[in-house]
Amino acid sequence: MKLAVILGSLMLSLLLSLSLFTDIAAQEQQYPTADAGPDQSVNVGEIVVLNATGSFDPSGKIVSYAWGIEDSDDEAPVVSLNGQNTSIATFTAPMIVGNVSSNSYLFEVTVTDSSGLIGSDSTKVVVKGLGVDKYL
Repeated sequence: MKLAVILGSLMLSLLLSLSLFTDIAAQEQQYPTADAGPDQSVNVGEIVVLNATGSFDPSGKIVSYAWGIEDSDDEAPVVSLNGQNTSIATFTAPMIVGNVSSNSYLFEVTVTDSSGLIGSDSTKVVVKGLGVDKYL
């Protein structure tokens, strides 16, 4: 009888330990949350700031950022990002191309945490031609 009680107690202890370990392991594997910042409307020639400093990782630390252009209008000129692998990237809003009053770009930031897990978010930037209301 004592042996059964001891074995039962050991089994319960083992199950509780495994449950705690599973909870800790699951907690450590949470994905980071990327935050590419708000959509923006800017004028030609302005410096555009893409800011992902609101990104976070609930179970560790963000170790890398990668900005890229996910999409743009067909005729929109190519932009060159400064700080492409940092939390803050910038570029100068290019001239408008085509028979339009604005060009749109969709930028994506991908963050990687210390466990190698990734999260992504995007933000839209509309470049308006000179003389066009900036907040349209």
